[in-house]
Amino acid sequence: MNQRVTARIIGGKKLSTADYREYLNTSRSLSDGARKLGSAQKEFAAMGMELKAHPYIAPILGTLYGGGMLCMASDHVNLPYRHLLERCEDHARALQTMASQLTELSEAIIQAQSLYERAEELSRRGMNNVLRTIFVSAPQAAGIALGLSALNGVKTSFVKEGKLNWCYLVESTAWMQEPFVDFIGRHATRLNLLEQPKDFKSTLELITGRLFPIVDTGSLTSDNLTGGPVNRGLKKINRLLIPYYDATHGDNLTVTRVYPKTDVVKGGKSTKDAIADQRRLSEGPLNGDRESGLEYGTIAFCKYRKADGAYAWRINIPGTDGNHDSPMDWYTNFELMSADEQQRGAAESLRFLREAMDQAGIQPNEPVELVGHSQGGIIAAAAAADLQNEYDIQHIATFGSPIAKFDIPEKTMVTAIEMDNEGVAALDGASNPSRENWLTIRGSVHKEDGTSQGVLSGAEVEDSSGERKSTHYLKYHESGYRYAYGTGNKAVLNHDRHFQDVVDGDLQEVQYYQGRIGK
Repeated sequence: MNQRVTARIIGGKKLSTADYREYLNTSRSLSDGARKLGSAQKEFAAMGMELKAHPYIAPILGTLYGGGMLCMASDHVNLPYRHLLERCEDHARALQTMASQLTELSEAIIQAQSLYERAEELSRRGMNNVLRTIFVSAPQAAGIALGLSALNGVKTSFVKEGKLNWCYLVESTAWMQEPFVDFIGRHATRLNLLEQPKDFKSTLELITGRLFPIVDTGSLTSDNLTGGPVNRGLKKINRLLIPYYDATHGDNLTVTRVYPKTDVVKGGKSTKDAIADQRRLSEGPLNGDRESGLEYGTIAFCKYRKADGAYAWRINIPGTDGNHDSPMDWYTNFELMSADEQQRGAAESLRFLREAMDQAGIQPNEPVELVGHSQGGIIAAAAAADLQNEYDIQHIATFGSPIAKFDIPEKTMVTAIEMDNEGVAALDGASNPSRENWLTIRGSVHKEDGTSQGVLSGAEVEDSSGERKSTHYLKYHESGYRYAYGTGNKAVLNHDRHFQDVVDGDLQEVQYYQGRIGK
């Protein structure tokens, strides 16, 4: 059976107080109706039990009290026990079905309108804060928790599949990923590449101390840095990494327009269309599809002409392509997530996007929306934060990208789709903001049991049966969005409407660009 994905919807435009109360009262009324129908179902079920027993009890009572086993009166009528029993059972089943449907409708309203979003998110953030406090005050606890959770994942992997599958390790540590990464980031902010410590207070400090000298063990943050602990830590780490990577890979960027052999990106205007295009652009080369001829990470530019003659753009940015001479290699993520805007600006991947936008001819006043998976989403967030004065970036959509700490202006709408146990989205050590311009859809994977029906059962993930696969694949984010959209949530619909409005026009062309890095 394929897996299914449900989702929680966080942020976006909030319901008015009147609408919130109306939805909540409707949900409670449906729930009360379900309880009443459930009580009626129990009464019919009890009546059925009595009818089952009556044909056996009545003759016994007659014998005990001196009567015959059968009544011989001329006006006596035998009750149709079997028929009555069937009717009771039919009514009980019907009532149970109606009670279940009302309960499902009540839950659907709660989920669709995110009525309990604040309480659920506060609970999640509260648990993360508790874990952060524990990890900071007792660093060994972080290592122990990670080790035990990973061992449980190894055990589960061998029990279910008879071999090691890293996906189970990622899933088993999902509960602590954000606070653990935050903890690592806090330690990284204390790095000082100029001094070598003599004493270490923990095993973690011993390991990191051998790799990077550290000082001031009592300081966990630095006042002159911005962003989250992970971003601030990367700023310091990059002082060592950037010169090394520039020396080994080079930093000379060449951007070239390319022409694929097939129509990889189809265009379209909705968020669903953009996700479908993103899958073809990102997953084709990774899955061995060479028909398009795109073997390197390729940025696609969809150019639209609006009714007033102005142009608008949708840009699809792929994730890491694994080619060391590509600006989309993994190491550029360190620069992209730095708290230092200059370091982010020097990242080959962001330079790649900037140069491609210039070559495509995008003007400062032309509306732009950016779409990206994994590293592509980080690039989109960095561009929205750092290039806002150069381009009119009105909307970004990211899938499985750690973007919580980017300073994205409120004028830019954000649609972020993440999976609970994909790992990558937690690498910033923080939860996304919950505000009107920032919508987060957090997907959760469930096994298909063959009996699930309706929107609450989740959206099916294609080709997900058998061996456990990473939920970082775009098909999981696609299913998560499909589920969220199917609930009719107003925040989701509002964000999709804005996403479509940005490029509301006729598709003129699709341009493709690739980059190379050399010395």
